[in-house]
Amino acid sequence: MHFLPVTNKVNLRSHAQVYLFDTCTYKCGYCWLAETGLVLDSKQMQKYREPSFIRQFAAFFNERSDENNQWLLSLTGGEPLLMPNLPMFGELLFEHGNSLAFYTALFSPERHPSFQFLMKNSYPQVDYIMASLHPEGEEHEEEFFGKVQQLKMAGHRVFVRFVGHPQRLERLDDLEEKCHDVDVTFYPTTVMTANYPRDYTDGERHRLGSHFRSLSQSMQLAGGLDTHTTSCQAGSKLIAIDMKTGDITPCITTNEPKLGNLYEAKLELCRNEPGPCFEPGVRCSCDIHTQQNMIVGAEDNQQFELMASSYVPPSHQASKVSHLPANGIQFHSGKDYVGIGNVVDDSLLYFSTAQIKANAQRRSQTATETDMTTTHNSENESIPKESKPSRLRPTQFFRKLFRRAS
Repeated sequence: MHFLPVTNKVNLRSHAQVYLFDTCTYKCGYCWLAETGLVLDSKQMQKYREPSFIRQFAAFFNERSDENNQWLLSLTGGEPLLMPNLPMFGELLFEHGNSLAFYTALFSPERHPSFQFLMKNSYPQVDYIMASLHPEGEEHEEEFFGKVQQLKMAGHRVFVRFVGHPQRLERLDDLEEKCHDVDVTFYPTTVMTANYPRDYTDGERHRLGSHFRSLSQSMQLAGGLDTHTTSCQAGSKLIAIDMKTGDITPCITTNEPKLGNLYEAKLELCRNEPGPCFEPGVRCSCDIHTQQNMIVGAEDNQQFELMASSYVPPSHQASKVSHLPANGIQFHSGKDYVGIGNVVDDSLLYFSTAQIKANAQRRSQTATETDMTTTHNSENESIPKESKPSRLRPTQFFRKLFRRAS
């Protein structure tokens, strides 16, 4: 199959952050999708089983691609490797010089079509893979690193991403060494919830920060950027798409303005050059924005490209951070919410399957009661959790999801 050449020049491509669905293979305690039980909602994947939908999805980008602009789609969720017909979608994009990036936990079996697709299509068609080692994944760590090594040998640019929950910081040195051994960059990140990064102790901050090697990581630990002062490419070279609704916004951080809808084949970019944030004051903590040079004065793509190609050791970021104010960049100093969804109690590393089912039932009951009574929606209440992290192995439910996605 013939694919058009993919540009590796940041200024000649647009970036789409594509949220596919809530469905996921893991049940992380720091994720709202698990806290609400949405990770179990496999119905959201149904439309991807239709080849006509896949063609519509790909055509939206292909019809807006030319020699002066190609698209890099960062696929996230949920678990993007659960997406039915992923190989078909990727090949359609590649025919027009567009590319993909994946934010995945790599829990898919090696024989699964999505993993086989990755083994057959590497850089530059697949620009990079952020492979996250989540708490449940540590029980399958050898298998995880085996897949990372296979992907690296197949020509992929792979990062091992690791959410730096305080209960996991003791793993940093060991995982650093493992990443060095397979020649991929270790990329620990800040846990972002209603409490963190604010509640990290000084010792925890130092321990986590000692494994950083990019401005993007330091920006998150500092609490994100204050968008009162930023100028960025959102709404011009950057968009975000929620595939549950098809709505398109300037970036994953902002809800307004609506730039169009994928299902209506509409996209109206609101500017052709950098400009102020559309929701000044919102906390900007998405590392893609700095990695892809979307924020003026906080460009980090050069370091990102180095990290993508091979193992890069940790390095002090203080000098980079100290230069940001001279570029008009300030860190967010407020105490407002940072994380994914509405996680408040982040003391649990991950939920048991029984808890997830109870959470899903509670969410469903709450939605029903709201529809019937139009009274206060209590979906965001704190959900009871066990006092200690669950150590149950991932259930057959998630393996069935991958079989259904085949």
